[in-house]
Amino acid sequence: MQAKADPNYERRELGFSTVIWKCRLNCQSLIPILVAASVVVCSPPFALAECSSSQPSTSATATRHIVLRPGESRFRMLPLTNYVNTAFDTAQVSRAFSQDDYWHNHGRVIDRIAHPIDSIEDDGGWDHLVRQELLSSHVLPNLTLHLLGNGYDFRALAEWFDEQHVPFAYFWAFATSYAGYLGNEAIEISNPEVDATDHIADLYFFNLLGNLLFVSDAVTDVVYNDMQFRNWPGQPVFDVRHHKILNASNNYLMRPRVFGEKVRPFLYFGLHYFAGVSVLMPSEKSLSLGVGLATVDPFAESTLAKVQPSGGVYWDDHDRLLASMIFNGTDDSIVRLNLYPDVFHFRTLDLGVFLGLADDGVPTFGIAIEKLLAFGLS
Repeated sequence: MQAKADPNYERRELGFSTVIWKCRLNCQSLIPILVAASVVVCSPPFALAECSSSQPSTSATATRHIVLRPGESRFRMLPLTNYVNTAFDTAQVSRAFSQDDYWHNHGRVIDRIAHPIDSIEDDGGWDHLVRQELLSSHVLPNLTLHLLGNGYDFRALAEWFDEQHVPFAYFWAFATSYAGYLGNEAIEISNPEVDATDHIADLYFFNLLGNLLFVSDAVTDVVYNDMQFRNWPGQPVFDVRHHKILNASNNYLMRPRVFGEKVRPFLYFGLHYFAGVSVLMPSEKSLSLGVGLATVDPFAESTLAKVQPSGGVYWDDHDRLLASMIFNGTDDSIVRLNLYPDVFHFRTLDLGVFLGLADDGVPTFGIAIEKLLAFGLS
């Protein structure tokens, strides 16, 4: 990180808040600040201190595994699938965002976040940032996706790297998490209504805070076990006709055992916001029903035009999603059906299928194989 020449520069390096308020930064990239924070949080002494205050793990790995279930298909190739689902999550809102110039738009985002103070002042100042990101409807995705959802995924990634015996698992989880969200911001910048304060609030504050929170075993344990928080990600496929990613999404849910195991409240959020009920069937599988709203154009002038009524049906086996069907979702689909690998009995190959029907009658079809090779048609 570089700053303008100043005799107090070395002192300012010691306190990030002092840097923000007492000097105008000339950062060359997002990486120095974020990596500096991650080095502290992900360093062995910090990790050992955290582990010493928590329940000891029964595994030979260094990190206590709370989220990771290695045998489930959704956790295989996790860094790759998490990147694609995170980066292209907002692309499902096709009325507002475009996948065109995806890699070029990374440079545009980096240009904005490399000079955060200048970018904030150019786009309305600190008052605008606070009003838009904390005191408007933006705060909902900031809290549910960038803080809570991202933090949960970050912890899952750290446990995955630890399971693979990769040194400094939290560091690599940090890098993977931010790579996905940098791609997410590259999708969002395709809409001219998105200004720099959105990127800065997401990447410098909400995402970073979420990562730091989920380093804690205590926080992760409460969110995972008490809140019954999960991620049911999409099955991203590449549309070979239109050269774009389809069916990518991060979908978070909570099903706390308020009334016991058989009937639980069902809260589902991401770019869909549903509330409903989850019922344990005699087969020991669960059926969840939710109704609510789907985001279709967050920049529409009318509040009613920003969302549309939507609903979904979900079938899972002890948190392993088997099938889902969403009606009137974020894209132009009347209905979108996903059949996940765990629904099929043959396990020599992880095979997932999705089918969609657009409101103009055009069908969409995709096959995901082992979460790595995937293609689709629309």
